[in-house]
Amino acid sequence: MVLTLHFCSVNEPMMQVIKRTFVTAGVVLAGSLLLSSCERGNVNAQTGAPDLSVTTEDGSGDDVNISTAVNTALMADPQLQHLDIQIETRKGDVKLWGQVETQAQREQAAMITAATSGVHSVNNQLEVK
Repeated sequence: MVLTLHFCSVNEPMMQVIKRTFVTAGVVLAGSLLLSSCERGNVNAQTGAPDLSVTTEDGSGDDVNISTAVNTALMADPQLQHLDIQIETRKGDVKLWGQVETQAQREQAAMITAATSGVHSVNNQLEVK
């Protein structure tokens, strides 16, 4: 399909708006095509959160994606979503710190973190208020 547009008597500012609109539409279309061909990510069976981890060539998990996946899983849990839990990941080893309201929340956060793909170990330093 070829789309040909002819602009007659369009002033310069309007022409710039039209060009930007077509460029934006092209970028959105290209991004949509790229994303539609991506394989759907796995969902963690325990937490229901998307599995965002990526394995690198050396076998270690991608720390940023692991931290993101842990954060997403923790925020998906109704008991934990309102808490400010800090997450640090180094080569798949995740450290949690901050404050929780109950021991059950502390344990739930550790369990969800351990169940997240790419996590090798959990250092749970969450404190109960």
